[in-house]
Amino acid sequence: MLSRILIVDDEPLARERLSDLVRAAAPDAELREANSGESAVAMIDAWQPQVVFLDIEMPGGTGLDVIELVGHTRMPCTVFTTAHDEHAVQAFDLAAVDYLLKPFDDARFQRAWARALDRQTRDAILDQARRLGSLAAGMPTREPVTAPARPRYIDRLVVKHDQRTIVVMLADVQYMESDGNYVILHAGRERYQLRDTLTSLETRLDPRRFVRIHRQTIVDMRAMKELQPWFGGDQMMIMRNGERLKVSRNLRAEVAKRLAGLE
Repeated sequence: MLSRILIVDDEPLARERLSDLVRAAAPDAELREANSGESAVAMIDAWQPQVVFLDIEMPGGTGLDVIELVGHTRMPCTVFTTAHDEHAVQAFDLAAVDYLLKPFDDARFQRAWARALDRQTRDAILDQARRLGSLAAGMPTREPVTAPARPRYIDRLVVKHDQRTIVVMLADVQYMESDGNYVILHAGRERYQLRDTLTSLETRLDPRRFVRIHRQTIVDMRAMKELQPWFGGDQMMIMRNGERLKVSRNLRAEVAKRLAGLE
């Protein structure tokens, strides 16, 4: 039974078509979508879907980058969906269940779905066999008591730059600012353009490190040097590299609490 399915594709129409096919095959399943590589990594880490329909050519990291960042052993059952067939061999090297070459028809999707369902069934049987083996060996059958999982926050972002795929570690980013449907990452002298919104990105950042100081700006508190008063109730944040960033008066109280470690 497949109950948690993630669709990853930067094209809205492609996501809509896959969603319709998945809902027809599993009407009771919970279905979520991601439109970029880095949002896919965050959702896989946080939600742990059973199956991922994964595009390859995307902004914010290719499908192959997603697998590398999540880790081969932690990656859910994966069906690649792409218009490019040159990645097929590499996809199956990564143990992909199937490789849907766009455009594909309903019958081809059904074969991929059947393979994903078969993989999930075999994995469940193997897990049950391991549990029965533990019983036969006289090992405890109780489920271990575990502490509630802490939220996982990203520590890197994958960006496209001049036909290259670059992994940007957040430890190197001093601040990030909104630019329409993009976010500009400021990492020392380097500038990287990420296809995402600042609001979406903020939900995946560790609040112990990053704070929003303006509707267009999020900063790493470790990169800040001091705050100075400014006109109209605003403040100016002076960064360690000398840059000056405006703190909105609407966010002054929140910024003060965060800097004091009160939230």
